[in-house]
Amino acid sequence: MKKCALINDLSSFGKCSLGAAIPVISVMGIEAHPLPTAVLSNQTGYESYKAVDLSEYMPSFFAEWQKLNADFDAVLTGYFTNSAQIDAALDFIKSQNALVVVDPVMGDDGKRYKGFTDEICSKIKELALCADIITPNETELFLLTGEKDREKAALSLIEQGVGCVAVTGIRENGRIGCAVYEKSRRDCFFAPDAHGSYSGTGDLFSAIVAGKVLSGRNVFDAVKDAVDFISLVLQNSEINDRNDGIDFEKYLYRLGADTLEKQ
Repeated sequence: MKKCALINDLSSFGKCSLGAAIPVISVMGIEAHPLPTAVLSNQTGYESYKAVDLSEYMPSFFAEWQKLNADFDAVLTGYFTNSAQIDAALDFIKSQNALVVVDPVMGDDGKRYKGFTDEICSKIKELALCADIITPNETELFLLTGEKDREKAALSLIEQGVGCVAVTGIRENGRIGCAVYEKSRRDCFFAPDAHGSYSGTGDLFSAIVAGKVLSGRNVFDAVKDAVDFISLVLQNSEINDRNDGIDFEKYLYRLGADTLEKQ
């Protein structure tokens, strides 16, 4: 079985981060090996939360993996609390010959998330430039580049070495989807707009793309699969609070069956 290292936070409520990525990667027949950057009582969108930062443990965790001669086929990263965590992740990534998928978590709706300084955003860009695939939303794309034009921003990252830029949360004509850019190809994939932002959809998206590509799909097909899956789940979820996340668990079997069928 192929192995994927998952570097992200673990939120006990909110169905996001590692709580979303682990089952997605696993159901596609890939070993999921999580390393939490932090453990949270619940994701930060709720009124309050408690968190334990694991920064001081990450280098020693990676060192223990090295003692086990752990070689990974893919590395998927998400939320980091500080630049030291990113340095540890970068050192680990450089030790691997792996597909690298980075969700450059920094902000949304035109602004940075609270606590994301110039220093950490600069480090996230350094991490993104090491990636084969990145999955920013438009805010994060513009923070990475300083550009305000989506295509120009995406192509500037590709010129700097990123293999593929998949820009999420693109809204157009009552639809929502993803614009995908490679050096020699670009395309967009849309689904009906659910008119809201829901916890964990970005984590589901990046995990599905990572798993599909690791299983042999090209990135454009992988993105289309991710958009279609999340749209299906959103249409069949009972959502009282957007912070609770969406009911993806009921449809995981589709990812597993689809991946096995196409291998």
